[in-house]
Amino acid sequence: MLANGINPVETTLLVALAVLALKMFAPSPRLVSRPGVALSDYLYKIARITGCSEYEVFRKSGEQWPVSQRTVDRDFKRYLVDQQTPHYVNDFIRKHREQIDALRLPPV
Repeated sequence: MLANGINPVETTLLVALAVLALKMFAPSPRLVSRPGVALSDYLYKIARITGCSEYEVFRKSGEQWPVSQRTVDRDFKRYLVDQQTPHYVNDFIRKHREQIDALRLPPV
């Protein structure tokens, strides 16, 4: 033990636990959008480029997953309220992110 009462082993353990806690609660980098770009921005961009609605993007995303039309409707309503995107839309955006980033929005 040191003269000031701080045990270096305890300090090391506390630091290690803090780092572990940060890693456990940090969002997964593959699901987080690029800095400054929200998933809702990707949805908006896809809808504008394809000429369809964001709802259609949800519906198309759900075709690759075993989700019902009712689930898509419910998830889209939740998205309109709190911008929360379901797993199948996140997957669609993640798989096509590079292509989406390469495209430019048409002029307004």
